Amino acid sequence: MLTAEQRNEFDQYGIVRMPGAVAKSAAEEMLATVWNCLRDRYHIHRDAPDTWPGPEPGAVEVQQISGAHRFNGTRHLPKSETFEQAGSAAVRGALDELLGAGNWQRPDRWGSLLVAFPESTDHFDVPSSNWHLDFPASCSSSGLTGVRIFTCLAKLPPGGGGTLFVAGSHKLVQNLAREGRIEHLPSADARKRLIRAYPWVKALCSRDEKAGRVQRFMKNRTKVAGGVEMRVNEMTGEPGDVFLAHPLILHAPAANCSAAPRFVLSATAFRCGVSPIKVYP
Repeated sequence: MLTAEQRNEFDQYGIVRMPGAVAKSAAEEMLATVWNCLRDRYHIHRDAPDTWPGPEPGAVEVQQISGAHRFNGTRHLPKSETFEQAGSAAVRGALDELLGAGNWQRPDRWGSLLVAFPESTDHFDVPSSNWHLDFPASCSSSGLTGVRIFTCLAKLPPGGGGTLFVAGSHKLVQNLAREGRIEHLPSADARKRLIRAYPWVKALCSRDEKAGRVQRFMKNRTKVAGGVEMRVNEMTGEPGDVFLAHPLILHAPAANCSAAPRFVLSATAFRCGVSPIKVYP
């Protein structure tokens, strides 16, 4: 279950962290499963860093979503692996509270891979590209259509490749769809509209805004029209921590500038009656 403070955080910022929502022993079991798959399919060994994809100086932003350092989706896994441990009682209780008890569809898989090996020797910075939504917005949608679920299998430190989220952006996207009476607002169109409507988002997505991006977008708090407070939050946590995110929150991948791989699972619980959408192949 979510505390009142956590529920308020989800409603206001579009993302909330649930520390220890999955037992650390379960997180370690799932992590071992992922390492075994990487070993068997790609000869990448947990205890042999020389078999890992090597970091590259000056990682290019457009290479951050895929490439030799990243293993996303379910195609790297056997079909029988569903990571049921990630659907813990605490996670199911939180979904009951957000979507309604008995009013959400159990995911076919509780885990789709978000694995990123160390890929840059540069200092962490806030990217200007790849900001997107996972699902389209609609003016006719009433309430939450689903909840994105992110489960940390290993320690996720600052600069360790954790997903970056624009806190509060889900409200702006919803407002754009409603005010424009748009029935289907896909990610690319939503991003363009946000850039036109909000100078802060325009600067975030601009390659020309290079100086002090961490200070400006992550440490400073900026209020835009409607009193929505904007700030980039980085996903960091411990094994077993779970993040629940609004499906319309603006987010982007970040380069893993740490010395350890990022191991996170993602899944989506859709509200009953909503057709599931696959984020990763």
